[in-house]
Amino acid sequence: MRKLPKFIYDEEKTLERTRKILTEKIAQLNLAIDDVSAQLHGDDAPNGAAVNSDEVGASM
Repeated sequence: MRKLPKFIYDEEKTLERTRKILTEKIAQLNLAIDDVSAQLHGDDAPNGAAVNSDEVGASM
């Protein structure tokens, strides 16, 4: 089997590095979303009353 030209090999390495960086950034964003969601749900209905998300959407 022939060896790939250097520019193709370098491009593949660059793409893999970019995929890794994007995967890490997506994980960070997911954590931030989870944190905000937990904070919002932690503040919801302190008197025990539940809010139906369909009702919230209908009122907008």
